[in-house]
Amino acid sequence: MPDSVWTIVVAAVTAVVTTTATGLIVAPRLEARRKRLVEVHAARDAFGAHMLQIISACVHLQNIQLPPADDPAWTPVLRERLAGERERWWQQIDDATRWLIDNVATYAGSWPVRT
Repeated sequence: MPDSVWTIVVAAVTAVVTTTATGLIVAPRLEARRKRLVEVHAARDAFGAHMLQIISACVHLQNIQLPPADDPAWTPVLRERLAGERERWWQQIDDATRWLIDNVATYAGSWPVRT
C-alpha cells in the first residue's frame, strides 16, 4: 500500500510541476507568438484590401472614359458627374498607394524572400 501512495504522490507532484511550468514558461511564449501571427495576417489582409481597391479603381478608369465634348447624349451635368467620379477613383488610388508606402514595414516582412 505505501508504494501505491508514493506513486500517486509522485504522479500528482509531477502533474502540478508540469502544469505550472507550462503555464509560466510555455503559455506566455505561445500567446506572444499568436499575437504576432494575428498582426501579420491582419497586415496581409489590409495589404490585399488596398491592392484590390487600386485594381478596382484602375479598371473603372480604364473602362469608363469621359465622352467627347461634342457628344449630344451627354449633358454637362452628366459629364461633370462622371469627371467627379473619375477624380474620386484617382483619389482612391492615391490614398491606397500612400497607405501601402507608409505601412510597407508592417506587411513586407511577412513574405519569405527567395534567394
